[in-house]
Amino acid sequence: MRGLVPEVCAVQRDGVIVVVRDTSSQIFGQSVCSSLLQDGWAEDSAAEQTAQQQDQQAVHASTQATARAAHQSTANDALSALQDSNSAFNNAKSVRDDLTTADHDLAQLRKDAKGGNGEDCYNVENVVGYDAENVVGYDVTSSASYDVDQEQEGITQLRSRITDLKNAQAALTADGLPVLPGGSTAIATAEAHLTMAITTTNKAIDELNADMKTAYSIANALGTGDCADSGPGETPQGLSHIS
Repeated sequence: MRGLVPEVCAVQRDGVIVVVRDTSSQIFGQSVCSSLLQDGWAEDSAAEQTAQQQDQQAVHASTQATARAAHQSTANDALSALQDSNSAFNNAKSVRDDLTTADHDLAQLRKDAKGGNGEDCYNVENVVGYDAENVVGYDVTSSASYDVDQEQEGITQLRSRITDLKNAQAALTADGLPVLPGGSTAIATAEAHLTMAITTTNKAIDELNADMKTAYSIANALGTGDCADSGPGETPQGLSHIS
């Protein structure tokens, strides 16, 4: 422990006790102890044991203080990180925006579908079919898929930060220290955000999948006569719920 000077010897004479301490190799301390013994001082094992116990207590107290300080710092960092997450919460805005885009693109596809087959099946294949596969389909399987993955990562991180703060608070309690002001509120807020984000995202996923299914259904059913079966084919696998 920094600042603790180790005990070298303890001697006594005529009721007077002297404890010699020295740092490093203790060469000077040992020299002093040798001189005292030569001058008639006697080793005092009880005083030596007491000095050693005091050293052990000092080391233990220092270790505890260091651990408490580390736990306090960890708790402060955990609270700050969780509060940052709470401040940044936007309730799956990117996924909701993807749904708005897909809804808009599906509405345009419906308008395009009113054109029927088109000359040489052009409207079926290159307009409505394209809209289904490369516009609405892209909205769902690419743009929204990426944002849903990001939302899942954010939820996983938020759960981790909640756990970090709970563990840090428990360490403070074990140290006999008070928990951080605002800690319980931050945890409750984050847990509410988790529930909200999962519910919002999964609702949007259901609607995105429905948009894509509808787009493919319209495109596949549009062609008649020579243009029959000119649609984009089977609907791709939709997005899975997050948790």
